[in-house]
Amino acid sequence: MKEVFPEGGFPPLRPLGHAEKYSTTRSHLGIYLNVALTACYKRPSGAPVKPALFYALSILISKHPILSAIPFAIDTPNPYFVRLPKITLSEVVSLMEEEANPSSSDGRETLDKVLQEQHNCPFEIDPKRPLPFWRLCVLERSSSPESFILVFVFHHSLMDTQSALSFHEELEGYMAQYAGLEPSDTVYSPSNALVPPLEGLCTLPVSKEFFQSQEKGSEPSPDSWTGAPQFTPVKTRFSSLWLSEVDTKVLIALSKKEQTSVTATIQVLIATCIFSVLPTTYHTLQGDCAVSLRRFLPEPVTATTLGCYVGSLSTKYHRNTSFNWNESRRTKVAIEHVMAQKGGNMPVGYLPFIQNQHHWMLQKLGQNRNSAFELSNIGTTSTLRGGTNFKIESMLFSQSSSACSGAIKVSAVTGPDGRLALGFTWQEGVIEAGMIEKVQSALKGEIKRLAVSA
Repeated sequence: MKEVFPEGGFPPLRPLGHAEKYSTTRSHLGIYLNVALTACYKRPSGAPVKPALFYALSILISKHPILSAIPFAIDTPNPYFVRLPKITLSEVVSLMEEEANPSSSDGRETLDKVLQEQHNCPFEIDPKRPLPFWRLCVLERSSSPESFILVFVFHHSLMDTQSALSFHEELEGYMAQYAGLEPSDTVYSPSNALVPPLEGLCTLPVSKEFFQSQEKGSEPSPDSWTGAPQFTPVKTRFSSLWLSEVDTKVLIALSKKEQTSVTATIQVLIATCIFSVLPTTYHTLQGDCAVSLRRFLPEPVTATTLGCYVGSLSTKYHRNTSFNWNESRRTKVAIEHVMAQKGGNMPVGYLPFIQNQHHWMLQKLGQNRNSAFELSNIGTTSTLRGGTNFKIESMLFSQSSSACSGAIKVSAVTGPDGRLALGFTWQEGVIEAGMIEKVQSALKGEIKRLAVSA
């Protein structure tokens, strides 16, 4: 039987799973575009980045078939992945030089500007010049030749941020092995099958009560702040906040001492600081939290598999004048309760019941948001490795804002240098001008207060 190829002659791989379809539907409608994980690298003196990077990428592409896969027929009820026959590295890697007189000595403002631009740049299928649904930006500074920044931007249907972390760590290892041979600009795609989607690995059970709550939906109470109603087009704004190594250690140590988790502590800190800049008429906030479901998944999924395996939960917060450890412990218990269900009763488990995701999402526009904010924390990355070759020093996690989710997204990661970095994104027009700056200032103040009390 002759194999039927889609338009363009790309080999079909498998249908998109429900969570993967959710990501492609959002991007197709312009609701949410992409994710990024940025690594700041140290490098050998005078060593050029491009040859080592191309060498490492050629290995990674040959090893992970999802890097050659792009979603196809995304405007239909049955989208599927196809395989690009090859990837031209110079088309997915951009080399940038930082401006001569940056406004901040550490380059943070330049990086924030680059990330904001990237989060407003969608992945699209061009039949004449098909590109993968990921890209890399290399940012170099003439004033700092011993380091460079590598921004990895990807479509959420391909992978989650745990995958991106694994991608960076593998990339770091292969770059360190680079022996000086000129690598090819063209990498041919592997023929391996894709790993199954989330629901092909996990049952994601949904109770009758949870199903009914998702079907009915809910309107936030008048005293709950959620920003402006949901609308498109989306213009993402971005700002990063980096804690010092000392403040990060204090946060980790105090969370452990108070029998809670860093994720729960950050969640409550964000809620507390949002309350501090809101009018006193708002008494409650809903905070969403993204969680990895990998621990419940069987082989072939491991900690280093590239794929999208995330769920989420929501917690309600009442106004507090300052950070409260009891609230952090309550949040930790709420997270543990949801995780004990091993993927059960999560919004991701409701997706199979939606017959037309395009219609379902478009119906959300014009309605009020349910949540004030969403936290995604991928935790602490491995400690600094020895040697003089390429090595990751710090990291920053960020993502596009969304027309149909919390008004503020906070993406957290603690790099090998021990610094917690928080990436704040919001949709222009959804919150008041200057609000994020005030929230970040309040957050720094709360953490300093906790450090002093310790």
